[in-house]
Amino acid sequence: MPDYSNPANITLIFGKGSSGKSSFAFSYLLNSGRPPRGAGPAAAVFIFDDRGQAAQRLGLQSVGTKDDCEAALATGWVCFNPHIRYPGALLPDAFRWFCDWSFQASKRGPGRKILFVDELWQWSRSRTSVPPELENVIRTGRTEGLEFVTATHSPREYHELVRSQATEFVAFNTVEPAQLESIEPYWPGVNAAAKLTPGQFLAYNRNTGGTEAGMMEPGWPPGKFYRVTE
Repeated sequence: MPDYSNPANITLIFGKGSSGKSSFAFSYLLNSGRPPRGAGPAAAVFIFDDRGQAAQRLGLQSVGTKDDCEAALATGWVCFNPHIRYPGALLPDAFRWFCDWSFQASKRGPGRKILFVDELWQWSRSRTSVPPELENVIRTGRTEGLEFVTATHSPREYHELVRSQATEFVAFNTVEPAQLESIEPYWPGVNAAAKLTPGQFLAYNRNTGGTEAGMMEPGWPPGKFYRVTE
């Protein structure tokens, strides 16, 4: 049953290549968030894994059909690779289907759920549109306990809806002015990301206005995957 008291949780992680953003994103999923939210495994994690990176790094079995998604849901982890079944021209349709299926699956039980999409700009047509199935997740997923997490090297390619609805930004080293400018309307202090070294991050909570600095712990898979820095 929908719970309209649930807070929205939309996390946008960004940074240039080899800065630590992907490790952070996968660590976030393994830890089901960060303290104080990281209180244990989420009830379900849905991953749109078009590059196969999540399956490899997290040791998950890739699935590509509805039946396989349903079977994987029992484990709490659904790692959907659209290339298993969909030809290239239909990959956007696969993305829309998976967003809707994740939302519908989230209705079946209580607890936190997470939908993760890497480099979302490939599927949201950059600045011009957002698939309605994804918009539904972003705008109303909270009622079913569904969070949305995405990581990218290019936040400027994200539609304004995604950036404006984000409740938390996690920045790794980003020096390109255009990338920083795309986030600045929502996070005035984002330019500090240009001075970060590999592994360092800044997390900005838009609800509280607070900023936390941290460093990724070395090694994979992670345990306590980050530490707060001064």
